[in-house]
Formats: sequence, C-alpha cells, structure tokens
Amino acid sequence: MPNKLEVLLSQLQEQIEPAQRLQLLNDLSEEYADIDYLKAFETAEEMYQLALSHNIDHFVAQALSQKAWLHTSFGNVHESFAFVSQAQRIYTRLGDEKGLAQTSLHASAVLRRLGDYPGALEEALTALDLYQTYRDRQGVAETMARLSYLYVHLGDYEQAEIYGLKAYSEFEVIKGSGGIYKFSIPNSLAMAYFHQNKPIEAMNIFLREVEFLRRQNNKSDLGVALNNLGTVLLELDRLAEAEELVAEALLLDVETNHRYGEINCLFTLGEIEEKKKNYEGAILYYSQSLEKAIANHVEQIVYELHDRLAVVYECVGQVEMAFDHLKKYRKIREPLFKTESLDRIRGLRIVHETKQAIEEARRNAEVVSQRNREIELLQKTLTTTSTYPERRHILDVVCMEMLSTLKSTLSMAITIDSDQQHGTIEAGFHGDNKLDLLDLKLSELIDRDSQLVINILDSGRIEMIRDVDSYFGSTSRLAAVVKKMGISSLIAMPIIVDKRTVMVLVVGFDTKREFTDADINLATTLAASLSQIFENAHLYQSLVAAHDTLSKAYDATIEGWAKILELHDLETEGHARRVTEQTIKLAQAFGVSNDEIIHIRRGALLHDIGKLGIPDQIILKNGSLTEEEWEIMRKHPQFAYEMLANIEYLKPALEIPYCHHEKWDGSGYPQGLRGEQIPLAARLFSVVDVWDALRSDRPYRKGWSDEEVYEYIRSLSGKQFDPKAMEAFLTMMGQ
Repeated sequence: MPNKLEVLLSQLQEQIEPAQRLQLLNDLSEEYADIDYLKAFETAEEMYQLALSHNIDHFVAQALSQKAWLHTSFGNVHESFAFVSQAQRIYTRLGDEKGLAQTSLHASAVLRRLGDYPGALEEALTALDLYQTYRDRQGVAETMARLSYLYVHLGDYEQAEIYGLKAYSEFEVIKGSGGIYKFSIPNSLAMAYFHQNKPIEAMNIFLREVEFLRRQNNKSDLGVALNNLGTVLLELDRLAEAEELVAEALLLDVETNHRYGEINCLFTLGEIEEKKKNYEGAILYYSQSLEKAIANHVEQIVYELHDRLAVVYECVGQVEMAFDHLKKYRKIREPLFKTESLDRIRGLRIVHETKQAIEEARRNAEVVSQRNREIELLQKTLTTTSTYPERRHILDVVCMEMLSTLKSTLSMAITIDSDQQHGTIEAGFHGDNKLDLLDLKLSELIDRDSQLVINILDSGRIEMIRDVDSYFGSTSRLAAVVKKMGISSLIAMPIIVDKRTVMVLVVGFDTKREFTDADINLATTLAASLSQIFENAHLYQSLVAAHDTLSKAYDATIEGWAKILELHDLETEGHARRVTEQTIKLAQAFGVSNDEIIHIRRGALLHDIGKLGIPDQIILKNGSLTEEEWEIMRKHPQFAYEMLANIEYLKPALEIPYCHHEKWDGSGYPQGLRGEQIPLAARLFSVVDVWDALRSDRPYRKGWSDEEVYEYIRSLSGKQFDPKAMEAFLTMMGQ
C-alpha cells in the first residue's frame, strides 16, 4: 500500500486545476518537512510561484508562511522574517484571522531566534488570542508550547512549566481525536521540566517521543528529540549515552538540511566535551556552532556560545581569548535583556493575564446567565404544574415559554404511545398560531429504523439538526412537512419517564443555526426537568443549588482579581478586603438591601482594577506624581469601566470602580458628578477608601494616627464626602 508521500506525488502527475494543485503542494511540503527540509522548501517555492501566477492570494500567503518556517529551520532567520512579514500583510488584507494566527506563531519563533524576546512574546500572545477566538485547539496547544519555550529562555521556568502542561493537556485531547501529532508540544513540556530541575520527568517524555518518532520515520523531529534527550542525559552525567544520541541527531540534521538543528547539536557536543574536561574538544565544537550561528543571524545562540567559549578559554589559560568572548557576550546580551525589554515583557504578561481573566469572567457570566434562564423557564414550568390540572394546559405554557426563551419559530409537544408507533401533537405554536390537536402515525412520516428515530425514542438522545434539507434530503414525508412549515433547523428533545420516551419536544428555527453549548445545555436541562416533573422529582432545587455554586465560584474569581492588584503592588496588603468589609457594614447601616450589598461587595473588591491599565513607572513611583502623571492616573476609573462594562454579571457592581473618585462638590473625576448624582455605593465607599489609605504605610510616608484620619475626614464633609455618609461612618467607628 503506497504511503501518503507516494499518493501525493502520484496525484500531482495528473492534470488538475490550480487550486487543487496548490493544496496538494502544500500537503507535500508539510510531508517533506519530516524527512528533507530542502525538498520541502523547493515544494513551497513551487507552490508560491504557481499561486502568484494565478493571483490566488490565500495560497501566496500560505506558501510565504511555509517558506518562513522552513527558512527558520535552515537557520536563515532574516529571510524567514521577510517572508513572514509579507504573509502577515496579505492575511491582513484578506481579513483572514486564522492565517494571521499561524503567521504570528511563525513570527514569534523567528523573533526569538533574533533575540527580540518582547516581540516574540507579543506575537505569541496575539496568536493565542486568535486561536482561542476560533476555538482552534491545535493552534492553542502549539501557541502555548511556544510560550513555554519563550519563558524558558527568559528564565521564568515556573511559567514555562504552566504553559507546557496546558499545551500538553490540549495535545493529548487532539492527538486522541484526530491523529494529529506536533512534537513541539511534548518537547516544550519536557524542556520546562528540565529547567525546573526535573530531569527524570523530562527524560521520560523524550524517551517516549523518540520511540514514536523512530516508528514514524520523522527524521527532522527525531533529530531535535535526540539532541534534547542528550542534553538531559548530560545533566544526569550519562555522558557516553548523551554523546551517542547527539551524534546521531547531528547526522539526521545534516541529512534533512536542518541547519538550526546542526547548530544546536554542535553546541550540545561542546557541552559534553566541556563536562569531560576536554576543553580543546569543547572549543572545537563551540567554534563550529558559533560560526554557523553567526552566519545565520541566530543571536539567541550566538551570545550563549560566547559565554561558553569565555569559560573554556579561561580553563585552558587563554585569558585574552576568554576576555574577548566575554566582551562579545555582554555586547550582544545587554540589549536583549535591558530594563526596557524586561519591562515590556512584564507589561505584556500582565495585560495578557488580565485579558484572560476578564475573558474567563465573561464566560462564567454567560454560564450564570444561562443558569438564570434555565431556572426562570423551569420555575414557570413548575408553577404551571400547580396552576393547571390538565396536562395539555401545562404543555401549552411550556411550548409558549420555549418559543420565547429560545427565540424559535416553532415549538410543539408530541406525546408518544406505549408501542411507539403513534404520536399526538398535543400542544404547540407556529409563530403566533396555536397548533391543532393532531394524531400521527410515525411510520408514515419516517422509518422506525432511521437513525433519528432510534436516537430519540430508543437512546433518549437530544438531536440538534443544523440543516434540515441536507439532513433529511427528500426521503421522508417528515422532511416535506418540516420544509412546508418553513423550518431550516430544529431541536428534538425526548421526555423520558420510567426509562421510556413518552413525549418529544420539538423546537424549530426559520434559519440555519449553529447550535452553541448554551443551546445544548438549555435543551438538555429542559428535557430533563420535564422528565423529572412528570416523575415528581426535584430538578428545580438542584439547579438553584448549581446556580448558587456558580455564583460563589464567580465571586472567588473577583477576589482573585483583587489579590492580583495587591501582588502587583497596586494596593497595600489586605486593602481590598478591609475596605470591602467596612463598606458593607456602612451600607447595612444605611439600610441597603442584601441584593444590592452583593453588588457593593463586588464593586469594592474591584475598585482599582482600572490601575492595571496604568504604566508601572507611575503606579510604583516612590515620590509625588507630576501633573502629566496625574492626568494618566485619573484615567483608571474609565479603564475599569471599559474592562467590566461588557460583563453582564458585573454591570450592577460598576458604580464603585467607575465613580469612587467623584466628589460631593463636583470637583472629582472622571465625570464630575455632584451631590446625589454620585451613586450611593460610591459615596459610601469613598469615605472608607480614604480612611484605610491614610491609616496604611506607603513607600513615601508613614500611616496616620486614627485621630488624624478622623479629623481629616470631618474636614472634607460637604466637599469630598456626602455629609450623611461621613456622619454614619464616624458613628459606626465610635467617633
């Protein structure tokens, strides 16, 4: 049986249209990449020229991206950067965000090898955001692996391990589902383990991957795996084994034209000789690796090699040579790791973590909102069961609620008789029109042994049909009936009592619909709830408990955000907790309801989240801020609003983060609100916030005494503070 490479070569011999040929060339280039980078590049070049001649921009960009990746493997980093930049411009013009994600990932690899770590991190985070938006699990896994590599080179090994584990977790899922394999993913986790002083864990991963790659005859990845396994064995003082594996890796890299791999293998062989105290041998290997790295502009390795050569030349007594390499090492390294670069890296990381946290909060809010919809629908259903004695009246209300909640065109309840041969449309609506009672003989509509009927009646599975036409074709009368009603997609929910389907709820839509997880959850819950209702069970109480658990988890996330602010030195330790507790007490003294206090608590915890948008040099400044710096600092309530306003669950809590710097006399910011224009929650909080801030030690002053603080607060009554809020606070504090 011919292998995939032979099949592709055979298909390319046939006369086929350009688009098909381009796709085959793309697949062939990827296949060659496992065995010969030069042939892979030649194929990508042919693909590029063909796409260019036919003005097929998508394949032009794809070929450029492929050439960029291959040039990186050759070690031609500058050429690679030029190709990836061209590809990015084309994908941007085409509006192809998936293509942009791929090129951003390639750009990250190129910039890392050029030594531009902030740029590499920024491109990787861009790729991650795009892949997560499109729920591309393979792309997410590969990008997390790239981030793991970056953090290894930045010396943040804990963060490297975190991303390596996330990448590997995604990798295990996609590998099991589609036979996809990317060595970069397990490799990233193994290298993170290695740098976290976990050589045994790293070795076990590499041993497993080496065995797999040998079976697959994947020579390019095998070369990398053998070299990295050799590095681990070197750390374990198993020098003979390490040398044998790295020598094999070097031969494979030469065979596959993997020049970047050659550079790494020569480096590792130098390290082995250095550890054996064969310094002349180490100098030979390091020098060969350095020559190739300089020729290919791989700055990331060049400065490391100068460092190693400085050490070994010192060991053999050649002090001048050692000093020369040390100067070169410092000259290259200092720009790579200067303060500005490290600050930019730290800033990128904080922004990314905040975006991820907000995205997680938005997802949690959607889940909570979904649970609220379920509970509301179930509550109405349960209320109906006690209001109407007849089942048909109950089903009428349920169908009307489904029409409203799911925004559908059709909803109906079909009861199924005991032999499952007949059904009755017992209740339902088509738009505003109520459906008539109608008996159906199921076999006249659809075959009893059809997969749809088996799934619903026998297996009790919910069926979601995105495209009715393509699903049914024209083989059943049911298809004609559904089409006549103008239904393009539908959901069928079996209601099960005593392990038998006794009813099917059908919801139809007049357009093709991509069903989301939320749709599936709601349909599942509704079907289950009605099944339980007819068995007199307690699903409603269970859902309320689940909603309560989700709300608590959501609040825990908010508390975590408040802790992030403290960890980044944006608040004194415990500040968010203290002001939250005191604001709640003050609100209770004002007679604020328990429901409103929930939102006050969340707003107080997140009151300064907008400061994540303020530069570190302003936030962490020891002395007084300049007027220009204050102008930037005063933007943090607006930043808080922009971060949180799109999270439905947090809208009621925005009053404090957005308005806590407003003043009673109208001189505050950002809106200049006056008096009772300022929300009550913000008026109460502002008193507590000033009280805690003045009592706390700061880098530029000691905390004030209680007497000084209370006197100061009194002096601002009617100016900064609501007089009633100020008096209530002082009374609460026993003043």
